[in-house]
Amino acid sequence: MAGYQTFRQVAYAGSFEGSTSIGLGVRARLPFRVFILDGAGSGSRLIVDVAHYW
Repeated sequence: MAGYQTFRQVAYAGSFEGSTSIGLGVRARLPFRVFILDGAGSGSRLIVDVAHYW
């Protein structure tokens, strides 16, 4: 993940019955928040906002 100091790794864990699991590795125990925004058409976007510093 070139250019991102906070994130270390992203791993796709799979999908089953309409749920998808993704793992995010970060450099430390940092505060974060997760929310969903409306996307184009009937889609949506998952936002993971992780602090850079604590």
